Amino acid sequence: MNTFNSNIRTLVLALGLTGSLISLPATAQPQAISTEQQQACACFAVKVVGQGPAVILIPGLASSGEVWQSTVAALEADYQLHIFTLAGFAGVAPIPMQSWGEGYLATQQQAILRYISEQQLDKPVVIGHSLGGYLALALAATAPEQIGAAINVDGLPALGALFAANQADNSDNKQPQGGFDPMAMAKSMTNNEQWQLRIVADMYRSDGATSGRVMGELMRADLRPQLANIRVPVLTLGALQHGAPYSTPAQVQQNYETQLANAPAQYHSFAFAGDARHFIMADAPDWLNQQIAQFLQQHSVGGKP
Repeated sequence: MNTFNSNIRTLVLALGLTGSLISLPATAQPQAISTEQQQACACFAVKVVGQGPAVILIPGLASSGEVWQSTVAALEADYQLHIFTLAGFAGVAPIPMQSWGEGYLATQQQAILRYISEQQLDKPVVIGHSLGGYLALALAATAPEQIGAAINVDGLPALGALFAANQADNSDNKQPQGGFDPMAMAKSMTNNEQWQLRIVADMYRSDGATSGRVMGELMRADLRPQLANIRVPVLTLGALQHGAPYSTPAQVQQNYETQLANAPAQYHSFAFAGDARHFIMADAPDWLNQQIAQFLQQHSVGGKP
């Protein structure tokens, strides 16, 4: 997956990370943070629309909650949607780094659970894209008593491990050189030209230090052992063109299945968008919303009283 390796490398470098992050073992685990840190954390901006069972929508790194626009339009008549934009991204103020505790990922997981409790949400379904998908998987594995189900939209439990494996597989192939090009990155993540502009705009509105450190955390994180603890329904939606043209759809699908092999089959299922890149909501919005709606009809369990 040459294009995957090149894009991740240039993104990491552009965000101010050192190459040593990539060689660190992918062992970071979700950690609890103190009550004081949770209370001090303005961890996300939230927009709430609709009525019905509660659904939380979490975008990815350097993305706005607006990425869920078509999903919101499809669901708001039947569900109460809590649309997040995470701190440090797309114009939302960053969390002061002295308040990160064990890290951004752990801080966000605890903040989401605190939000569920404070808003008195009854086992909401958590839907996340990319970084948001990682958080959805983490909550499904560690807090099944507080969420009802999860949908992981093109997120991975161990991004760094996949990167390392692909590096080994392509050790004899030269990688393209040059500086980070935000538009080239956006083009690798969607075929939709309007969405490419949106992605770049969100990148520029995001805090670079936050983006860099969070990318570093994701490269070290490894949820794979914890996936065995999943006890709520989870759906992973994969994008089979994410590695094109250097990887076949079959190879991309195998990567997903390998990464999520520890998730119990009775709780976890896959569906794959054959013509979509990473932003499935840009390249296959109707397919995405149909998959989400079907899953919610099967597994939605209560909402805000």
